Order: sequence, then structure tokens, then C-alpha cells
Amino acid sequence: MATRKRTPGSGSVFKDGKGVWRFRKDLGKDPATGKRRILEARGRTKAEARARFEAKLAALERTGLLPGGMSPYLADYAERWLADYRTRVKPTTYRTRAGRIKACTDVIGHVRLKDLTPEHIRHCMRVLGERLAPSTLKDHFVSLKMVLDQAELEELIPVDPCRKVKPPRVERRVVDVLGPEQPRRMIEAASSMPLARRGARPAEEDLEMWALLFEVAFETGMREGERYAIMPFELELRDGQPGIHVRQQIQRYGRPGEVEIPNWLEATHLSGTLWLTTPKTPAAERFVPVSGSLWERLWKWIRDNGIGSRELVFTSARGNPVCSSTERYQWCKALKAAGLPQVKIHSARHWMATMAARANMPDDARIAVMGHTSMQMTMRYTHRDAASLGRLMAAAIPDLGGNEIVEAEVVD
Repeated sequence: MATRKRTPGSGSVFKDGKGVWRFRKDLGKDPATGKRRILEARGRTKAEARARFEAKLAALERTGLLPGGMSPYLADYAERWLADYRTRVKPTTYRTRAGRIKACTDVIGHVRLKDLTPEHIRHCMRVLGERLAPSTLKDHFVSLKMVLDQAELEELIPVDPCRKVKPPRVERRVVDVLGPEQPRRMIEAASSMPLARRGARPAEEDLEMWALLFEVAFETGMREGERYAIMPFELELRDGQPGIHVRQQIQRYGRPGEVEIPNWLEATHLSGTLWLTTPKTPAAERFVPVSGSLWERLWKWIRDNGIGSRELVFTSARGNPVCSSTERYQWCKALKAAGLPQVKIHSARHWMATMAARANMPDDARIAVMGHTSMQMTMRYTHRDAASLGRLMAAAIPDLGGNEIVEAEVVD
């Protein structure tokens, strides 16, 4: 009797040596990698194995991994895109991007990819724009475009409809920065505020620590997470110049077991949701020179508090890593005590970049101490004041008014 052959591509069903039924099928080459794809499902019965196989196959078609009779829904494809994206970025980046994309799919996720039109994108932006700031709305648009760009590359759609839509308009906000002499007033006020003991450390020492942390913020322009992660081993003398070798930061990733840390990311859990990890970018690892007076105050604080080489220099009164909300509270108190405007903590980084520009520091040096990759980004942190612009203009423009002196009346 002739052996009956299966139809090519129909798959195979067999029982292995352990009595388990298997349904296996060759799905052909993966267009992304060129490797063969074998899909297999197991079951106690032949019907169970086949049912599980069909469920797996439907999931692949639903998310667009396999061509099927229907185009995948945007929400389903975005789910698969995020699963891959998660392996390539840091947890904070993933959490932000996932939130953006979910907001978009809540509006138009029910539309199949092949049916998406520019009007769907515009409708999504209009709906989200009713509750989001322009800059945040634009980031939602960029996130959605990232997903649809990949769908275009996978040939699930002929062209990304976002390409036919103008991104949301954003007017860059002016960052309020303290004047050249104002940080000194704030730091002095921080060390002499009313005492409020909250932990084992004496209140006077607590105020001293906050004043020192604020001084580091203004003088170095380090990012918040970088300042929180300073340890004594990062304080280095290079060619006689004291400075901080920025090589780590503290980030809020989530509690162990609740957050997925990619294999390539070096991260050590500290407490709660805080992790000690690598700098923001390769360029963020840098040497930031500091003044001799700040250098001495840092080492005095380290010696007086018995801080080990691999221990945090700045901690809360209870000995925990510094929390941004706690620092923000102390920051606002110090500004109020000094009678200064309520600027944001991150403005200290802008202040340092501005002072470096006032001193005519070369562009490459400014980029290096800021930890940026381009001058364009450094310029976003630079805010020229009228006095420095006046001095530059006076040096650049010759006197064009002759020798006659004219008395002018100032009108309010």
C-alpha cells in the first residue's frame, strides 16, 4: 500500500517517545533574519496539540509577524513593537515610550494598519492635544511614528501615514535661571534655614549636606541622578586638578521583580525603586573640574561622616539615597529663604552652562563638561544675560557717534 504524503506546508503531527503529541510546521524564512522559522505546539492529544498550534499561529498573524488574511490592528502591532523595544532601551525610556504609545492606541488602536490614514493620525493628535502640553503631544507623535516606521519597513503598510502629517507645533519655553551672584545667596540660606530633624543625623549636618549638594549642582552642572550617585572614588586629581569623574547615576526603575532590566544594562538595586546604573550616554562619562574650596569641603564631609570609598556621599537624614522630591522640597525652601525666584533644580545645569559661555570657554570644553554629544544641545542650556551681551557688543562695535556728547532723558 502506497504511503500517503502530506500536502507541502501543511505541517506534521506525531507522538514522541514520551507519548506527547506534537504539531510542527515550517513557516519559511524570517524576512528580518533570513533564518528558518519552525513553529511547534505540544499536547496530550492530537486535537490539543493542533489547537495550541493554531492559537500560536493566530497570535503571529495578529501582530503582523506572519502575513494573514487580515492586517493586524495598530494596538496588537504596537504591543509586539514594544516587546522588542523593551530589550534595547533603559527601563525609564521604555516606561515613557510605552505610556505615549498606549495613549495613542487608546484613541486609534482599533484601526487595522493597512486602513490607517493621515486623518487617523490628526484625529489622535487632536484628542490627545486637549489634555497634553504641546511638547508632550509632540513626543506622542514621535512615538507613534517610530511604531509605524517599523511597520513600513516590515512591508505591513506601503507608507507610514505620519509622514503625511505635520508634527504638533512646539514653542520652546524659556528656562528661568538665577543671576550670576544669586546661587551664593541661596547656598548660604540653605545652610542657615530653621532646623527640622527627620532622622539619625543632626539637623545642622543635614542643612550642611543640602548646601553642599546645591553647591555641587551649580558648580559642576551635573544631572540630578549623577549628583545623587557621587561616591568618594569618583573624586580624582588629574594633573593636579581636582574634579569629579562622572561614571554612574541613580535612576528610579522600579522594585525588583516588578521591572525588567535588560541583560546589557549594568544596574544595582539600592533601595525601593532606586538603582545605581551607568551614565545617560557614553558622552556623559566625563571629568568635571571643581574648585579647590569645593574639593576640600567635599572631603571634609566625607571624613567627618566616615563615608567609605564605594558609599554615597549624599544621603537623606535616614541614610537612604537622595530622592528628587526631597531635594526639591529643600531647594524651594532655600530659594524662599534667600528671597529668590522659584526656579527649577535643573536650572542649576543651565546656570553652569551660561557662566561657562560668559567666560568664553571654548565650545569643545563646554560640550565636554556638560556631557553632551553636540554643540546644539549645549546651546539649549546657554542663556546670555544683557550685561555679558553688552560687554561683547562694546568690544565688537566701534564708537560711531563722534566726539559730541548728548544728554538723554530717560522716560519711564
